[in-house]
Amino acid sequence: MTMDDQCAPYCAKLKAEPFASIVPDRRPEVKLHAGIGLAKLAVGYHTWGGVRGGEIYGRTADGWELIYRVESGTQLDDLPWRKEGTE
Repeated sequence: MTMDDQCAPYCAKLKAEPFASIVPDRRPEVKLHAGIGLAKLAVGYHTWGGVRGGEIYGRTADGWELIYRVESGTQLDDLPWRKEGTE
C-alpha cells in the first residue's frame, strides 16, 4: 500500500493552504495562508508610512497565480481589494 493510499481517507480532513503572501521586509518572506483574508492582512499590514506591501498568490491546478501586488507605502484606502469592494 502506498503512502497516498494510506493518507486518502484523511485528505478531506486536512486544510489546504491555497494562498501565499510574499512580504520582502518580513521573515520568513513567504508564508502560506488558509484564506485570502489572512494573506490580505499580511500584505496590508499598516505601518506609519502606509502598508508594508507585497504580493498575494493563489494556488491553481497549474501552480501559483499572482492575485494582488501592493507597493510598500500604499494607503489603506488605495488597496486593490478595497477598490474592488472585496475586503
